[in-house]
Amino acid sequence: MRGRSQFIGLAGQYHVAYSLSVRGFHAAITMGNVPDVDILVASVNGSRLLSIQVKTSRNALRPKRYGAEAREWDVSAHAPGQKQESLWYAFVDLQENEVTESCTPLVFLVPSLWVGTQVKASWSRKMFLLHKNLWPQCEEQWDRVGSFLNGDQDVLDWMKSVPVDLEWWGAPDPR
Repeated sequence: MRGRSQFIGLAGQYHVAYSLSVRGFHAAITMGNVPDVDILVASVNGSRLLSIQVKTSRNALRPKRYGAEAREWDVSAHAPGQKQESLWYAFVDLQENEVTESCTPLVFLVPSLWVGTQVKASWSRKMFLLHKNLWPQCEEQWDRVGSFLNGDQDVLDWMKSVPVDLEWWGAPDPR
């Protein structure tokens, strides 16, 4: 149902904007006016900007996808080959079908280079699969946003180092 998916996407965008704002970041939702960018985050003095593409799933957990535990999201046709330093993805898992102590959505912050490396242009459905081994590097890592906006070299190195785990599943055409 198209209407429902629109609400799911908006829920993810507002959750990410809220999560950034309560941590003292200047975050503005683009309201669909910028292709492939949902939220703009600026440093306090405005000298650096981070663009965030939000992708939301009602239940991203895939317990045995390609033989391992992972989370999976649809991405746009523009995802393959993305390598912009100032473009990150915020992958939101609403965890609707999981039994958890908390109903709080999970957010995984991932550099566009990682997504652009894994997702192939030849795939009929563009999907990003985040292996469980990478969750600690990405899950709720809001401090990385501040580090990026401050030009911290460690976060720049992290963004540019594409983990081997992004290629672990061999790139079959996900359908």
